[in-house]
Amino acid sequence: MPESVDQFPALLAMEAVPLFRDLGYRFTAAGEGWAEITFDVSPRTLNLYGIVHGGAWLFLADSAMGGALGTVARPDERVITAQAEFRWLRPLQGATIRARARVLRRGRTLSHCAVELFDADGVVIGVGNGTYVILPPETGRKRRHPLPGPESAGESQPPLPL
Repeated sequence: MPESVDQFPALLAMEAVPLFRDLGYRFTAAGEGWAEITFDVSPRTLNLYGIVHGGAWLFLADSAMGGALGTVARPDERVITAQAEFRWLRPLQGATIRARARVLRRGRTLSHCAVELFDADGVVIGVGNGTYVILPPETGRKRRHPLPGPESAGESQPPLPL
């Protein structure tokens, strides 16, 4: 039975990531050990052939699996992708993709997930799996690539053209 996405802080934090928001991904259902993301195609996600770019599919699949793990990880743990594999089965019919992921095994440091992508009619259009590293909270370590701070707020990136 679906639970409220709002009860999983990790999912709310993922939705706040600019790339997640910019692409229009949103968690639409979740429960312990599983999560679902819905994505509506936009001109921003199309490749030069006018179809959804494969990278958008992969980001969706990886995010759904990471979200599924986020429903069972402690709030202070970090879920990092170690390996992911994806297979396209059919072309997308319509303008919506729904990714449903589940945790296959939640280990102490390594976890395994699976994901299925569906079109608006519920037809499976892609499948994948991933391995994730569960890391303890950061403890005073510096980021390798520091995020821009408030001092660089005036140096924002221009919006992508549509």
